[in-house]
Amino acid sequence: MRRGPLLMILATLVLTCMSAAVKVARAELSTLDVVVWRSAFAIPFAWWWARNGTFQIRRPKLLGIRIGLGFVAMLCFFTALKGLPLADTNLITKLQPVLIALAAPFFLGKTERIDPRTWGLLIVGLAGTAILIAPDALTGSVWGLWAVASSIFSAAAHIALRALKDERSEAVVFWLQIAVFLMALVLLIATQGSIAIPSTRLWPALAAVGIFATGGQLLITKAYAADTAGRVAAVRFIGPVWGVILDVLFFTGWPPLHVWIGGLIVVSAGMMVTLQGRRESQG
Repeated sequence: MRRGPLLMILATLVLTCMSAAVKVARAELSTLDVVVWRSAFAIPFAWWWARNGTFQIRRPKLLGIRIGLGFVAMLCFFTALKGLPLADTNLITKLQPVLIALAAPFFLGKTERIDPRTWGLLIVGLAGTAILIAPDALTGSVWGLWAVASSIFSAAAHIALRALKDERSEAVVFWLQIAVFLMALVLLIATQGSIAIPSTRLWPALAAVGIFATGGQLLITKAYAADTAGRVAAVRFIGPVWGVILDVLFFTGWPPLHVWIGGLIVVSAGMMVTLQGRRESQG
């Protein structure tokens, strides 16, 4: 398998483990509290991985765009995890690879271009996502909509990350952790007035969030440096497999029927993007 997709498969596993830890922490803490404490643990690990090379970024404005989009995506995703099982959240956010495959050529140039027929896959992906979130939306739940918003902002952040492919991955991840910590801290003080001190039983979960987040971001950054955005993003559709496994082992168990139906549609759309991308590269 190509190096970029393989790194993304590993990143998806690591970030699914992060999501499980976030779900534990969100039982007692707000989204912003989790982000602040996550970053407090993540920064030392990010520095340790980056310590033997340069921290300089040649395109700081582009990094700023990537950080801003990623920060909003993270807030939406952590919020969704408050009310959705891991499998549901993972399936809904699998709309992201379709968006990346479709949008990357417009922002990154013709080298990222995919077959024009994949535009129809966006509609397929949206239909599957609607099936996933419809039952919750009809009952007044907004958790699924938060997951959709996370997909949109995350797709844009990953396209920006692909544009940073010539930067040192470790430096990109380090500055990301610093910026996320500062933004979350300022927003937390502005909206809540203080930082919640976690109970002792939450410290392992928060440490796991920080470690897995840093490792996952490093793997993602290296993956996008190694291959095109569409090809790398497409293998993120393995995420629901990890989510279902962790849900069955630790949380709510098997997801309901509408999740399987909508998830199958979204995952199928992603697989079609992958296959069309391979045809194009072979053409």
